[in-house]
Amino acid sequence: MEKHNHQIKRMARLLGVSASGYYAWVGREGRPPGPRAARQRQIDAKVRDVHAESGHVYGAPRISAQLGREGINVNRKTVAASMRRQGLEGISLAHSVR
Repeated sequence: MEKHNHQIKRMARLLGVSASGYYAWVGREGRPPGPRAARQRQIDAKVRDVHAESGHVYGAPRISAQLGREGINVNRKTVAASMRRQGLEGISLAHSVR
């Protein structure tokens, strides 16, 4: 690894990160994701599934309603954030008429 050839402080400066950020990253390496990240991955997967099942038509309101019917209570804004992260979009009537 390059740290044997260069000081961490200098490498961090050249890469535009803090040395403490580097050490925090090294400390996280190899550990499983925390509960929040794990839940976010589960929600992302469910949102992706419902969006695909709808023929890529449903947006955040319909997806959150469908998830609620499946017993997964998740806020519409959380679904919208998940869709943004994944690059998913619903199709509105205004877009389909053009």
